Amino acid sequence: MPPNPNNSKPEDPSGDVICIADQFHFSSFYSSTNLAGLDADDDSLAASNTPPTLSSRRGSRSDSMSIIGPEEQVSGDARLKPHTIANPDRVKLKFYSNVLGDNSTFIHYGKWDGLDQDQPGAYGRASEAMTDYMYNLSMSLLPHRMDSNDFSYIDLGSGTGASAIHLVQKHSATISKATCLNLCKEQNDMAIDSAAEMDLSDRIDVVEASFEEIPFEENQYDLAFSQDAFIHALTKKVVYAEAYRVTKPGGAFVFCDLMCGDNPDLTVQELAQFAERNRINDWLNPSQIIKTCEEVGFKDVKFINLTTDLRISFQLMLKKVTFVLEHGDSGPNVNRVLLMNYRDSICRRITQIERGVFKWGLIHARKPVFMELTVKTPVPFVKTNHLILDVNKASQKVEEGQEPNVVVVDILKKMPKEQIEALPSTVELLITMSAGLDHIDLDACKAKGIIVKQSGRDAITNHVIQYTLCFITLGLRDAFNQLGVAFPSKGWNLNWNCEGKSLTSCTIGIVGLGLIAKGLIAEIRKLAPDTRIIYTVPKHRRDFDVENKLKLEYVAELTDIASQCDVLLPLCSLNKSTEHLINKEILGCLKPEAGIINVSRGKVVDTDALTEALEKKSIRYAILDCTYPEPLPADHPLWKKDNCFIFPHYATNTMDVREKLVTDIQPIIEDHYGLGHSDARQKAEEKILRYDLAVAHRLTAKYDMDMLVWNHISARHRSGCLITPGRKMWGTINPEDLEFSSSNVTADIIHEAIYSARPDVKAVIHLHTPAATAVSCLEEGFQPITQDSAYFYGKVATYEWDGVSDDASEKPALANAVKSVEGCNTLLMYNHGFACFGSSVKEAWVLAYYFERCCETQLRVMQSGGKLRRPNKMVMEKAAEASYLPEFAPGAQEWEALCNEISFD
Repeated sequence: MPPNPNNSKPEDPSGDVICIADQFHFSSFYSSTNLAGLDADDDSLAASNTPPTLSSRRGSRSDSMSIIGPEEQVSGDARLKPHTIANPDRVKLKFYSNVLGDNSTFIHYGKWDGLDQDQPGAYGRASEAMTDYMYNLSMSLLPHRMDSNDFSYIDLGSGTGASAIHLVQKHSATISKATCLNLCKEQNDMAIDSAAEMDLSDRIDVVEASFEEIPFEENQYDLAFSQDAFIHALTKKVVYAEAYRVTKPGGAFVFCDLMCGDNPDLTVQELAQFAERNRINDWLNPSQIIKTCEEVGFKDVKFINLTTDLRISFQLMLKKVTFVLEHGDSGPNVNRVLLMNYRDSICRRITQIERGVFKWGLIHARKPVFMELTVKTPVPFVKTNHLILDVNKASQKVEEGQEPNVVVVDILKKMPKEQIEALPSTVELLITMSAGLDHIDLDACKAKGIIVKQSGRDAITNHVIQYTLCFITLGLRDAFNQLGVAFPSKGWNLNWNCEGKSLTSCTIGIVGLGLIAKGLIAEIRKLAPDTRIIYTVPKHRRDFDVENKLKLEYVAELTDIASQCDVLLPLCSLNKSTEHLINKEILGCLKPEAGIINVSRGKVVDTDALTEALEKKSIRYAILDCTYPEPLPADHPLWKKDNCFIFPHYATNTMDVREKLVTDIQPIIEDHYGLGHSDARQKAEEKILRYDLAVAHRLTAKYDMDMLVWNHISARHRSGCLITPGRKMWGTINPEDLEFSSSNVTADIIHEAIYSARPDVKAVIHLHTPAATAVSCLEEGFQPITQDSAYFYGKVATYEWDGVSDDASEKPALANAVKSVEGCNTLLMYNHGFACFGSSVKEAWVLAYYFERCCETQLRVMQSGGKLRRPNKMVMEKAAEASYLPEFAPGAQEWEALCNEISFD
């Protein structure tokens, strides 16, 4: 590591410029006599005194604003000495306005991808693009927060607050709070004023403090963020440690900064001299920064080299300054010496970039999540994600006393209110390896802000469904009472022992409509489509969609359910309202030939009332996988009943379930904290998404819906989207060709607008197909007049074409158009084209295909000249409703067949 002198004497800052956003070596160039284009009464000059320059000695006000005077009056070595002024940051912005011509509050180095450097305002747009690049990368690290509405971040060394204002405006649906932390009062005042002007004061806090001593509690922010500020830090390790402290578990740390070069040809002395000349106290190269971030606790620390963009920034500055020197105003408002000094300094910086004296880049990292296994797992817990650390394992180098963020328990670990309240304040996720939750005080968890999740849920659900389905069939057929019954040696006839009922001819009564109940009903429907199934839940929890889909009958009163069913199944959770829900009254309503099966919780059924009913044989049988109490005492009368069949809470007793209880722990943590981006599962999801997108492109070409290399299809992935690569014929696009960012500004604007308006949308296809484009030119627009168009009945939004969609200001208008039609799946852009969107690539593409087909039909009808017969409104409404049933939804039937038409060999 190069030496870092802390007490060196600073050199005249007019000789060097390294970080144009830095007050200490930028604003010192300016005084009241050398500010190009500034009025004498500018508030930034209010507290300044005129230094004794040639012009100031003349004494006139107009002369005092000249920049030394004609060039020949000044020797080649003349320098304008630095001068302390008020509000230097306002002066800095004036420099950008007058020399760079940007009139922008963005004064950070920029990201130049796809930007024209010759366009007015290019520097400001590049700076803004860098802010967007950093935010998008941050959200790709935090996919679980991408669609949230309570995202919070802290901008360390926020300057004038321009980045925060830009991000909060652009991502208003996601960012609820941005904290701008900065030490400079003048900059903070500007940030406060700007936030108030944009009506963002309620969501942007401006705090005057040092990022080396952040005045907030730990675990406060989803993201710690900084642009070009840490170069000022006295000790970077302290800064990184503070960022780690205030970042939430699983949160991200993303910053860009100037960094020491690591060219092996450079001497330590040369690097130290550079640090001294530029007053850099802790001059680290990227590898050293990564190591330091890891030392304070961050994981997955990565460096992205953006030095090429820095070179472009300096080259543009050089070009602008040179132009002003060669072609600009040479009158009293141009300080040629200042600009020549600045030009020379920039030239030195470009040379130093080429030699590797310094770099500019981005560091991103994650804060790990700490978990505690409070019980022994049935199979060994094997952790494969290094962002999850076990506080009990010394091998993972967890600091002593580190409190967990995640606690894992099982059904035997009782978690009453006292236990929940005693958990450390850091705990925010409780995972239980169980089917039920009655061993956990859920109200206490909610009060403490702890989320409760169950591992092995899918495996448990499937096992209980299979198990219960067997019991239903065996119970209806009275199969348990046939154990040991011999087949008659003689006298057998067709009427022998056939009192049982079939699944098809019975009525099944279900209490509850959770995952197990819905899954069980779906399985019954596969075997017996016409079986009568009735159910009850509290009225406010009635589900009409499920009723229609699974052909259920809702019965409000449990007594009515009991009186009508052949088998009663309580499939509800155990809580105060369901304790002894199946009591003497309900059992008394059952028919004598009916039975009860309990696989939920023992206490849902009143054991004494059940014993009495079985004793009197007022019901035919009871099949119990759980009892109350559990275990049932050995002398309990239920053991002796020949019509009661008791199983040892056995529904989930397989090694498959035991393994899933454990292997699901890591995915639950990953999903909660968004840690899956580095997991093989995320890569598999991306692979599938790339395949579907490539298929969609090729299908578009195959069905003559493409337009050479133009138009675009995208799909959300992480915080961004995979999108059409451009400059490729669609019939040749392969999965690996899809890009994470588009080079087409129109694509970005249209797709981002739709995604921002509809968080539920996962894929967008924008096309200029002949028929749909023709319809977009009709005064009446699209008309749903056929059965095929039921997909689009009441689901087409419209947008007035406003020219080529290359203006970012058009994005809100597009988003509002999409929002104007609730649940729309298509945006018809008048005189332009259309976009279809849905929950998947297959849905979006199939919708686009049918939309083009419907538009073609509409045009043919118009072409016929005949009188149009419009479908009945009620018929179309029903058809539209039916079109989104699972078996008819866009792509449900077609996509597999369509994929078979495409080969990437």
